[in-house]
Amino acid sequence: MRALLKFSEPAKLPASRISPGEKLLGNALFEAVVCEFHWTALQIGAIACCMNASLATRRSWMLRTCSNLVPVQSPVVKAGLRSWHDIGLSRDLAASIGRIHFDLRDARQLALPLITSAGGFAAPTIPLAKLEQITAVWRKLAEDCRNAIVELEPETRWKLAGGYTANALVLGRFLKEAMAGSRACVDHYGEVALPILPQRRRTPQYRLDQPCKISWQAGTIISLARSISKDGISFECDRSLALREPVSISLRNGRKMQGHIVCSSGGRTDARFISSLPDDDKLLAG
Repeated sequence: MRALLKFSEPAKLPASRISPGEKLLGNALFEAVVCEFHWTALQIGAIACCMNASLATRRSWMLRTCSNLVPVQSPVVKAGLRSWHDIGLSRDLAASIGRIHFDLRDARQLALPLITSAGGFAAPTIPLAKLEQITAVWRKLAEDCRNAIVELEPETRWKLAGGYTANALVLGRFLKEAMAGSRACVDHYGEVALPILPQRRRTPQYRLDQPCKISWQAGTIISLARSISKDGISFECDRSLALREPVSISLRNGRKMQGHIVCSSGGRTDARFISSLPDDDKLLAG
């Protein structure tokens, strides 16, 4: 009874935005891993194209642009791969992404001495055989990234906003061209024009910390809504709800939203809204 009485209290002031430095959980961590991996794939494709251009023109100095493109594995990806089951990654896909970052370390060690020495137009000439070897390594990385993105896309499509699916299409084409030896994104001066990804940043999260009512086909419970974004909501739940389960979320001010379960683990459940909230929604006011 107390929970129901508390649920009917007036709404609080608008939620405050969650700091990017705070620990990510559930679907927020999944989204951050996807975002970081897409950016890594974009960088790998760009370096492969630079290698292709340098090899095709025999101009080793063109590699100097790569100094700003060499990716590293972010702490977010490390955390996501450690929690692969909780964020909804398959074991094989998590292993594939982990293997890409493992191979990336070796590729960096091979490429960085060449990139460093290519800092000016009068840089020493890199042996053709060496350049061919390293170009093959980065083309293979581009191929592995493309395969992982294709495998990741179905999970991304129903868990996250459509922009990430558009990312997968852009990256798929770009990486395929890089694998095949393309240098179309590199101009005569060695400068790279990266393709624009429709979705580049994680959706901001806002604190709620208020009771809510969760309804699904099998019943209704009173829960605690922890955070919200324009695309979904996170709440505490002592029941394990099935993935893709349709749910109705009611806040204590009477606001109702429809969605489906995208993550349920360790007492925390995330639902994605069927219709995204507008950018000027009061729930998203920081």
